Amino acid sequence: MCTQYLKGFTYNDVLSMPTYERRFFIGMLTKEAGEREEQIEKDKEQTKTNGSKGNRTTTVSGDALKSRINKGDLPLS
Repeated sequence: MCTQYLKGFTYNDVLSMPTYERRFFIGMLTKEAGEREEQIEKDKEQTKTNGSKGNRTTTVSGDALKSRINKGDLPLS
């Protein structure tokens, strides 16, 4: 059974490679996985909200909100 594993290499292709070549491709794969993991961590850091419930830039008091709703500025939906 020849299943494709890594970028067009079959299991038999990998077994028939010289050891130095296998190590090279495994190193490339490991480096690529590490870079992908770092990018995921960086994205998580950017989306973190520092323990708050949201990232609102302005605040509105309850009374101001009620008056805006009554005026029709903010529709209830």
